Amino acid sequence: MDRLTDKLSTINLFDSESNNIEIIRLERITTKLYLLVFTICIYSITIYILFSDITIDQSFSNPSQNDYNNLFISYSKSLDCPCSKISITYKDFIEINTTFHQMCSSDFYYYERRDIRARGNAYFVFLSNLCEISQLTINNAIEQFINETFINTELISESEFNIQIENIILQFQNGTLTKFSRSLKLLRDIINGNAFSNNNENGCSCGTQSDCIDSGGIYYDKTNLQVFVMPGWNIGCSVVETVLQSTFECLYNQTCIDLLLYYITTVPNKQYSYGMIISAINSSIVTRFETNTLIQTIADELFIEEWKINSSYSLFYSQCAAIYCSYETQKDDYAIYIISKILGLYGGLTVSLRFIIPLITKIIFNIIKRCRNDRIILNE
Repeated sequence: MDRLTDKLSTINLFDSESNNIEIIRLERITTKLYLLVFTICIYSITIYILFSDITIDQSFSNPSQNDYNNLFISYSKSLDCPCSKISITYKDFIEINTTFHQMCSSDFYYYERRDIRARGNAYFVFLSNLCEISQLTINNAIEQFINETFINTELISESEFNIQIENIILQFQNGTLTKFSRSLKLLRDIINGNAFSNNNENGCSCGTQSDCIDSGGIYYDKTNLQVFVMPGWNIGCSVVETVLQSTFECLYNQTCIDLLLYYITTVPNKQYSYGMIISAINSSIVTRFETNTLIQTIADELFIEEWKINSSYSLFYSQCAAIYCSYETQKDDYAIYIISKILGLYGGLTVSLRFIIPLITKIIFNIIKRCRNDRIILNE
C-alpha cells in the first residue's frame, strides 16, 4: 500500500528527463491535476450518456395508410410525415347533405296562391318562401364551405383527423345557423319598425309590442264570432310574425285540415271552390321537432331535420400524399454504444488536456513565483 502511494506521488506523465528539482516538481503537480481533471471529465461524460436517450433517426419512404398506422402505433411521439400537398379543399374528403322538415316538401309548400280567407294566401306563401330561402342558404353555405381549404403541413392520425373535422363542421353549422337567424331577426325588426300600429282583441298593442298574438281561425264577418279555431295558428302583428309565432299542429292533423277547408267553403258570403286535396304532414315520419314547436324555432334551425356528414380519412390521406415518414428508435446495442462513445471521446480529451493542463500549471506557478519574488524585494 505504501509502495502504491509512493508510486502515485511520484508518477510523472509529463517527464522531460530534466534533473531540475523544480521542474520535476512542476511536472508531477501537472500530472496530478491532469489525472484529476481527466477523471472528472470521463465521469461526467459517462453519467450524461447513461441518462440520455440513445436514439437513431429512421425514415420510411412512400408509406401506405397501413404503414402509417403501424408506425403511429409504435412511434407516435416522434413520428413526422410531411404532406406533399398542404392545402386540401374540403370537398376532396368531406360530403355534406341535409334532410329538411316535411313542411318544405308537403302540399302546403306547393300550395297554389288561392285565398284561404283574407291573408291565408300570404301566410302560406311566406312559409313556402321561408323554406326556399332556408334551402338556398344551406346549399350556398355548403358549396362555399367545401371549396375552402384545409391547411395541414403534416399527416395526422385518424383520431386527430376526426376531432379536427368534427370541430370544423360544428363551427360551420353554428355559423350558418347564426347568420340566418340574424338575417331573419333583421327582417322582423324592419317590418315591425315600419308597420302601422293596431290593437289585438286581447288589448296588446303592436305599436309597443311586436309579439302580440291572437288565436287564429275563421270568424263571421259581422258578429266577429269565431266558428273555427285553428290549433297552433297565432295571428301576429304581421304576416311574418303570424307564421313565426305559430306551429304546425293543425297541419299534422288531417281532420283539422278538412275542417278548415269545410268552414272556408261554408261561411256565409265566402264561398270557395277547391279542386285540390291537401294532405296533412305525415306524423309517422320521425322528426326532431315536436308538433307544437314554434315555426320560429324550426326556421332558426333552417328547417333542417338532419345533417349528414361524411368525412373520409382515406381520401385525406391520399390527398396529403406523404412522401416519407421519419421517426426515432432506441438503439439495441446500448452497452456497446456507451463504450464506443467513451473511447471515441478519450482520444480527443487526452490530447486537449495534455496541451491545456501544462499551460495552466505553468501560468499559475509563474504567478506564484513572481509574487514570492515581490515579497522578498519588499522585505529587503
